[in-house]
Amino acid sequence: MTTLGIAHFNDVYQVSDQKKQVDGKEEVINVTKFAGSVSGVISKWGDRSDGKKDGLVVFSGDLFSPSTETSVTRGRHMPPIINALGVDVACVGNHEFDMGYPRLKELILDTSFPWLVSNIIDKNTGKVPEPMKDVHVLERKGVRIGFVGLVEKEWIATITGWPDNFEWQDYVEVGKRLSAKLRDPNGEYKADIVFAVTHCRYDIKLAQELGALSTSGQVVRDIKSEQGVDLILGGHDHIYWISKGVNGWENFDVNAQQRNAAEDLGDTLIVKSGTDYQDLSEINLVLEDTPTGSIRKKIIQEIKGKRIVTRGDTPVNPDMKVIFDREISTINAAMEEPICITEVPLDVGITIRLHETPIANWVTDCIRHSYDEALAKLGYPKVDAAILSVGNFRGGHTYQPGTPCFETNTTGHFTLGDLMTILPYPDPAVVVEISATDFLAVVESALERWPIKEGRFPAMSGFRVSWDSRKPAGQRVLGIWLLDDSNKLGKDNKPVLVDKEEVLRTSTRKYLLMCGEYMARGGDGYDELIGKKLVITAENGQSCSALVRKYLLGVQFLNKQLRGNPEARKGLNPKALNAISQVENHLRHLPHLPDIKPPAATRSIPLFGAAIEAVHDVVHDTAQAVVDTLIPAVQWLVSTPLIVASHLVADHEDIGLLDCYERRRTRILADLQRQAASGASDAQDTLSRLFSGNRQQPEASAKEADQEEAKVDAADKDAKENIPVIHPVVDGRLKDVAGAAQ
Repeated sequence: MTTLGIAHFNDVYQVSDQKKQVDGKEEVINVTKFAGSVSGVISKWGDRSDGKKDGLVVFSGDLFSPSTETSVTRGRHMPPIINALGVDVACVGNHEFDMGYPRLKELILDTSFPWLVSNIIDKNTGKVPEPMKDVHVLERKGVRIGFVGLVEKEWIATITGWPDNFEWQDYVEVGKRLSAKLRDPNGEYKADIVFAVTHCRYDIKLAQELGALSTSGQVVRDIKSEQGVDLILGGHDHIYWISKGVNGWENFDVNAQQRNAAEDLGDTLIVKSGTDYQDLSEINLVLEDTPTGSIRKKIIQEIKGKRIVTRGDTPVNPDMKVIFDREISTINAAMEEPICITEVPLDVGITIRLHETPIANWVTDCIRHSYDEALAKLGYPKVDAAILSVGNFRGGHTYQPGTPCFETNTTGHFTLGDLMTILPYPDPAVVVEISATDFLAVVESALERWPIKEGRFPAMSGFRVSWDSRKPAGQRVLGIWLLDDSNKLGKDNKPVLVDKEEVLRTSTRKYLLMCGEYMARGGDGYDELIGKKLVITAENGQSCSALVRKYLLGVQFLNKQLRGNPEARKGLNPKALNAISQVENHLRHLPHLPDIKPPAATRSIPLFGAAIEAVHDVVHDTAQAVVDTLIPAVQWLVSTPLIVASHLVADHEDIGLLDCYERRRTRILADLQRQAASGASDAQDTLSRLFSGNRQQPEASAKEADQEEAKVDAADKDAKENIPVIHPVVDGRLKDVAGAAQ
């Protein structure tokens, strides 16, 4: 008999303080307390010959996103955190891809353990996507333990930016095939036992088909000579759940009725360990040898465990506290960085709860097309409309316009901190399918409390509403029209709305509406949305702040590419290249163009002037000047192709040092290098903690620090030249015929 200890967790997002209700009492937890729980479990294990503990820490996916911190860092703060938790092996989750595959590759290189995704194949190579692996083997207590990472097909279709060359393979077939590879006594791995680390909804059927059976299940079915896995350590459900097949579990009733677990007959071994640093599973296995000649050299004879809940009084892990403080400090420093320039005031005071406003229009326009790729893969058209309750918007004052320039003075610039202040909530944007009657009822609900300054007042995109504030609540909506994509500008240089389709109660079609998850659950009084079909769920959605940030980074990347030499685009993702080409073509066929002014050291964004037929009728130099002056102001002319392209390139390309957070973080690391080079031991220790992953730690060299600083200086200039300039307007999409709400 061999005993083996495992610490397991999954689906962790917010590292900073979060409030939770425990026994009717509010408690505050964060990752430093969760780390205290992990270290408490690890301390019970014996030592290996290398001085490390003789147990396993296993993570089942969803780390880098979503959270309020990730909206700032795009996941970069997480590798030092997860490395400090001592993870031995992990499986990727769907949210690992939120910032795109290029970003995921960068983040994985910063971690210190292998990531598995065994049943996703890159068709270009015939292997799993790099730098992920299909299998891994670790030895503990003299037992060779093989691991596979299996993911479900359903969530892949919901990922915007999923590479076309990535192909899902049946996880049962892959599990059995890799079991044979791992257990082959004459092969490379010679595994005695195999565990599946998964990111799937309720893995009961998968466990049954792969033979992850309990002792009672093994009585009915002899698994010793079957290929498969012996235990499933899963994630994705955001629940704490242990299958009934275990021999005992503290602090969790395995016999309690669990939604979607009716197939659990006590014959399987599955562990799912909650979400967001709130739960940890301490697992203790007893393994027994099988008869000579068996495929499975060892099987689980007994499994017991304990649910460990992170509490307000859980001891803080001091090592994690050092890392946590450093990461939060870097995040706070990055909040000062400009991410765009607005040419108009952005009022998020009380006005936003009474009238159509530029900031509300701009945010909903930015996010409406975020899930286009995912919806297409699911067989749906694009989102018809987006609606947010303005209670999502915070800030309480007016953000003043700035002047785009190449100088270092950023007065008037809209910063990363401004964005996070205005959109502070991690509530993910979801997509619901509704009827015409539902659509009309939702808008009635949005307007029924006016002029009371409630948060339910709407911010909206993709449609216009005519309403009468004089009428009784519930009877105010006169009509709703979906809008066509249009580049038309009126005499006031504001976009002209072009109706595409009226939303009639008699319509039998379904509409796709983007909104916040809180709203979809009936929050802010939107009861009409309760129970409606979710096409993009909260488990697959991203926060509004993350989507706006992704959009702005995409704009900045497009600006750089459109101004640069086309030869420099070699090596870009084909989808990004196509998006850039479409934007160039779109700009050359705009019906209204800006008055052309010679490029100057201080750039000013001209207003749109008289219409001309097309850019190609103008001499080349003038056409290039159009591109130079127009691109930064893409939101001045609300344009679906530009918005779609910006999201697409952000999903498929490495943004690099165009990202203001990356520049600020690199400067901080360069300063640490200088301190370490001068002999500061605490700086050297911090560098060691931050670079505990697979990426090589930078030398404690002042010269190398200067080189890194020079890269950031060049990137700063690049970023300022290509910073997005926005000019959101009130365009009449929410028209009160009484004039009171204008």
